Amino acid sequence: MKNPAFLSLVVGLIGCGSHANVQCEQDSNCDLSGGGKCLTASSGNQWCAYPDPSCPGGYRYSDQSIGDGLGSECVDAGPDAGVDSAMPDAPPMNCPTAAPLQSGQAAELVLGQPSATTGTPNNPSFSGSTLSSPTGVVAEGGRLWVGDSGNARVLQWNSAPAVNGQSASVAIGQPDLLTGTAGTTQDRTSNGLSFIARAGTKLLLSDTANNRVLIWNGIPTTSGQPADLVLGQTSFTTKASGNGASNLYGPAGIWTDGTRLVVAERFNNRVLIWNTFPTSNGVPADVVLGASGFGTSPFVNPPTASSFRNPDGVAYDGTRLYVADVSNNRVLIWNGLPTTNNKPADVVIGQTGFDISFDNAGAPYPQVNAIGMKGPSGVHVDACGSLYVCDGSNGRVLVYTDVPTSNGAAADAVAGKPNLTAQPNASAPASAAWMNGCSAVTVSGASLYATDTSFNRTLRFALSR
Repeated sequence: MKNPAFLSLVVGLIGCGSHANVQCEQDSNCDLSGGGKCLTASSGNQWCAYPDPSCPGGYRYSDQSIGDGLGSECVDAGPDAGVDSAMPDAPPMNCPTAAPLQSGQAAELVLGQPSATTGTPNNPSFSGSTLSSPTGVVAEGGRLWVGDSGNARVLQWNSAPAVNGQSASVAIGQPDLLTGTAGTTQDRTSNGLSFIARAGTKLLLSDTANNRVLIWNGIPTTSGQPADLVLGQTSFTTKASGNGASNLYGPAGIWTDGTRLVVAERFNNRVLIWNTFPTSNGVPADVVLGASGFGTSPFVNPPTASSFRNPDGVAYDGTRLYVADVSNNRVLIWNGLPTTNNKPADVVIGQTGFDISFDNAGAPYPQVNAIGMKGPSGVHVDACGSLYVCDGSNGRVLVYTDVPTSNGAAADAVAGKPNLTAQPNASAPASAAWMNGCSAVTVSGASLYATDTSFNRTLRFALSR
């Protein structure tokens, strides 16, 4: 039986005659006369949203002051992100039973370049439209963020880009869209930027070369807006490395749901977990993976189910934790978010076992296949449960229709190459269907974004939905 107080609140808000900012359990809790649907936000909470054709997914949360900081924001994945009122635990609707894209599919849009056939940095000249060695990428709530590592900034588009080479709206880490000077301050970032994370009102980025994670409690509205918190350091003007519970050394992949936080450290060969979201500078982590405790930076060879060599991208889908283990050429998967130090992974992909680290799963050079990887970095799981892995040195995105549950599973499709056996070729020209590198990947609604680092661009592919 539903909580009477909850139902009373819903009835009262709906009765006021406007689209209510209701935390809901099913569609009937929303204003059905206005097309309301009960949709799941990135926080995991469910809120009423209403049709808006200007949003990529077709739905927008109430313009009233809504919880999780979602007021007036577009729903990330449209109605498919919601729950069916008759089956609250059902997966999102309209999810494909096959791979969500076709191998060799051309990108529909390119950012950082004026066209899909160019790939030089800051082309034609440095501006809010150009990129240099882009790294992390996040798309959510109608906005897009790209880590522009070579220009020491994160670019923020306040609405989904519509044309090739579209200029960003805001520069994070720089005072404007025409400055790219690295720094170690509250409003500057380094040239070693890496990944980005978003949850509710919070925006986070791993400032890799400064050995810190920066946190904004609200989405920046102007260029140069200073961060609110820093992790890995006790102040905004230091960048010392370390391996204690409060230190970071080369932070890379980052994930949060606004409550918990996960950060991978390339040079400490470990992953840190905060069970409670930090609210002050330099808060220590609670759990470490890849080490038996804090204060060590293990180097393990051959690898094990508990070890890392330069971990990079991380993701958690509410059921499984994923870590791209770059130098071991694999992705490790845990069934649940670990609560104890050094917990071993449950599944490995990219290799057929936990104790090997071959390029391309041991295929004879220069062969590439559907099982192996070489330098995987970004990792993402979409609302339909499909897994995407940036296979960095192979210049491709591996696509798994369903999350693998056994070691050495083969990918089902690939973006950035014509097929799963096409070899990387650094001399191949840029095109809408050929990537030369891959650092990070994300999905928003029916769009897949991938940063093609070597061609200094971000590509958007259309997914089947």
